Amino acid sequence: MRFRLLLSLPLLALAACKVGPDYQRPHSAMADDWLEPASTAPVSADWWRQFGDPQLTALVERALASSPDIRQAKARIAEARAMREAAQGGQMPLVTMTRDTSFNRISENGQFPVSKIPGFDPEFPLIDSGFDASWEVDTWGRASREVERARAMEQVAEWARRDAVVSLTAEVARTYVDFRLAQEQLATARTEQDAAAKLAELADMRARAGEGSRLEAEQATAQREASSAALAQAEADVAAAAYRLAALVGTPPEQLVPDLLASSGPVPTAPDSIASGIRSDLLERRPDIRRAEMELAAATAGIGVAKADLYPRFTLQGSIGLQAQSLDDLVTGESLRYLAGGFFRWPLFNFGRVRAQIRAADAKADGAAASYEAAIVKALSESEGAANRFAASARSGTNAASSLEREDRAFTLARLLFDKGETNRLQLEQARLRLAQSQRQDAQARAGKAGAAIALYKALGGAWQGEGEGK
Repeated sequence: MRFRLLLSLPLLALAACKVGPDYQRPHSAMADDWLEPASTAPVSADWWRQFGDPQLTALVERALASSPDIRQAKARIAEARAMREAAQGGQMPLVTMTRDTSFNRISENGQFPVSKIPGFDPEFPLIDSGFDASWEVDTWGRASREVERARAMEQVAEWARRDAVVSLTAEVARTYVDFRLAQEQLATARTEQDAAAKLAELADMRARAGEGSRLEAEQATAQREASSAALAQAEADVAAAAYRLAALVGTPPEQLVPDLLASSGPVPTAPDSIASGIRSDLLERRPDIRRAEMELAAATAGIGVAKADLYPRFTLQGSIGLQAQSLDDLVTGESLRYLAGGFFRWPLFNFGRVRAQIRAADAKADGAAASYEAAIVKALSESEGAANRFAASARSGTNAASSLEREDRAFTLARLLFDKGETNRLQLEQARLRLAQSQRQDAQARAGKAGAAIALYKALGGAWQGEGEGK
């Protein structure tokens, strides 16, 4: 007993060893301050509520609950979690129950002369029942590294789901903005088409009366036809945006599109300012960065798994049970049988396969490290660029609103003068057409600002934080 205990001590000591590097997050040199003017207040998690549009909020929440993309991401998490649990199970002993019943005959002309043994019957039944156990000692930390890798891959799947949440919420919001913009453009196109038709009619009448040129009449007719084409395109744009929303939400078109087409509303109003948070927090907040980091952690653990194959693998095994030729004898003490021992395997000659696998694992980790650095650079560039575009869109929106205000005053004045008989119908319809064009530009500017805000929220990694870390 003491001898066996002494033999087990070296194995227990070796079990504490783990080959391969331990993962440490790479240092990233990044400035603390944003290049673009930004507020360092916390980033809004449910940022779509900042637009103050109940239907947008409802669509985003519906998409998060039923989108196939999110369900797929959740299924990958469940798969990765099961793989991690399987890896953890590999650290524990394997115990199996056995039961074997057979009828046997030993050759009388074989190696053992059983026919010459008095009273020995070469034909006999045999019943065996018991338990077998085996346990590979984690001598070099192979099983531990396998668990580390599986745990990291589980986190990869989780961060991939959160990245899908960020992308989905942004895409739903962007498409909803497109839908409302298309509706406004459709209303404007109808106004333009009506004004263009009246202008064409007036120009033709003036040409026939000799008060205008035929060139002006032809140009007005061409403008009317172009307005009709724009109207048809606007109607198609509304329907197309509604169908895209149905696809993003994960709902059959017949369950969503009719209600959307029956609804009306302006382009969602973007907030005047957006909090960007602390710049270095992007490393924690952006799901694509965290996913790349966990892929690096998994690749680092894979180096240890590969290096463990350089060394012998020790396995302890045992078996205990009952063996007899009849059921009556099976439960007696004389039927007890057991086995205890162990073995090791050591790939001495593998023609460089193990070392090639180690080099491959090292290269995979180097690639993962490069991907992690690229994700950080991409996140910083996208965030700064989105902040710049949001600021520019705000200025553009101010100019478009000012232009619309002037055109609205001009049309009001033109209508007043027309009512007084001081101007003709042609001048009134021209003022109406200019107002419609200004309304189109204003709607585009508001949609541009809303789109820039959505892009900034996405670049900052907003959306998943409200779920909590445990999901």
